[in-house]
Amino acid sequence: MLTTPHGSLTGRLKMPTRTAAPKSKTTEVRSERYRIRFDRRAQAALCAQIAGACRLVWNLLLADCERRYRLHKEYGKGTAIEGAVPVDKSVSFFTLGKRFTDLRSRPDAAWVRAFLGSPWGRRYRAMDLSWLGDLPYAPLRYTAKYLADAYTRFFEAWAAAKSQGQSLGVRKSDGKPKGFPKYKAKFDRDDGFTIPDGVRMDGDRLHIPKVGWVRLEGSGLYRGCKAKQVRIRKEGTEDHPKWYAYVFHEVPADRLKPPAWTGAVGVDRNVGQATDSEGEVYEVPDDPQLDANIKRKQRGAAKARARSKANGQPMSNRGRRICGQLKKLQRRKKRRRENANHQASRKLADTAHTVVLEDLNTKAMTKSAKGTVEEPGKNVKPKAGLNRGILNTGWGQLERNLDYKAGQVLKVPPAYTSQTCAVCGHVSKGNRRTQATFKCEACGYKANADHNAALNILARGLALLPKARGNGASARREALGPCLLPLAMDKSTSVTREQGMPTAQGPQGSGAWSSM
Repeated sequence: MLTTPHGSLTGRLKMPTRTAAPKSKTTEVRSERYRIRFDRRAQAALCAQIAGACRLVWNLLLADCERRYRLHKEYGKGTAIEGAVPVDKSVSFFTLGKRFTDLRSRPDAAWVRAFLGSPWGRRYRAMDLSWLGDLPYAPLRYTAKYLADAYTRFFEAWAAAKSQGQSLGVRKSDGKPKGFPKYKAKFDRDDGFTIPDGVRMDGDRLHIPKVGWVRLEGSGLYRGCKAKQVRIRKEGTEDHPKWYAYVFHEVPADRLKPPAWTGAVGVDRNVGQATDSEGEVYEVPDDPQLDANIKRKQRGAAKARARSKANGQPMSNRGRRICGQLKKLQRRKKRRRENANHQASRKLADTAHTVVLEDLNTKAMTKSAKGTVEEPGKNVKPKAGLNRGILNTGWGQLERNLDYKAGQVLKVPPAYTSQTCAVCGHVSKGNRRTQATFKCEACGYKANADHNAALNILARGLALLPKARGNGASARREALGPCLLPLAMDKSTSVTREQGMPTAQGPQGSGAWSSM
């Protein structure tokens, strides 16, 4: 709470009603996670077979894309190399979908024979692909959509880096640019497949093509809503896998909890917690024992990989078991982080209609400080710990949750929010005495450092809101908002801007308060 010559005001401001218009969407898409309970072991085996087939289709199409690109670069577009079929380097979903259909139904097609006879298709030459026809068509074909999206993301990142005169760098594993689609191995990540459309659900039961009806365990929050798409994933070790269904529902807007109608709140994200402009702290629970177990399993997995690489043999069963245990612990930590961020975003959306965040570049902030042999980095170990802390807090996840829960999300420049006094606007590095304490050198204002930063973030966000035209008194009153009008009407108070932040200063210039 800030004290002003006109009384006490809280950090939350009531916004004009024109900025708090309700969302006009009639339906929104929401996802829910269910545990799958199979009635027969054969159903789990069929799901594993479909997931493995999707992985094979990904690798086949990726190898074909690399082959076509090499031929296109070597011979040019339109050259008939595959019989009467010109070389085409397209990686669109339409093109990849057609080529998957040929792989599944027309193994005698010209390009299929050319692909299997090339160095890229050598490892698949002796493989009988006719068994793909026994599996559901839509989930396998949708793998081409994921590959096309992966290429799109890579090309967008490459174009963005090129426009800035930079490069994406080279991947150590295969020498390809970073972000380029990778081949999938059996033990690399959790397997899964997608039912893209035509989802059939009956209460707590789901129909998986070629598998049959399975039971679902979950909260059933959106039960009765239309299911648009389902993602089936296998999680856990190979000996005892767990299957989950991520169902995307089309939910009517009247069944969703609306955000607050008015108000604005600023949020300062820190390592392990976030603080809003009202002083509320949202912590991500820390479990030292869980972190210690993860580190121990990471060391064991690293030793198993090193032994496998030194011997030139596949990883042992014990090594794979350790990797499975590591994934289990990491998933547990991920669930706790997601739960904390969901609770924080829900409470923030209930607190105010507009949520103001710093526009943080998390990728750049968590970049490794190791450097190179010629120019080694400094303070590498503390920087690595900071990177882990930022990533474990889930800044991006909190932001994504607020995007669909809050009424409006604004982003402001983060520069000097932690060094600026929320009362007088004085900017100095000395204001931040410690990591947790803020004391202004000019006016003596004391506060929690994160709370002070959240107030500054809120003030910068208010400056971005729509204002009336003109520069007269009426425009200034409308820009300040209804709860700031008493200060605007006081002739002894002048409204100024310092360091890009609106503040209100009293007659003595000591800075009665800022427009938070």
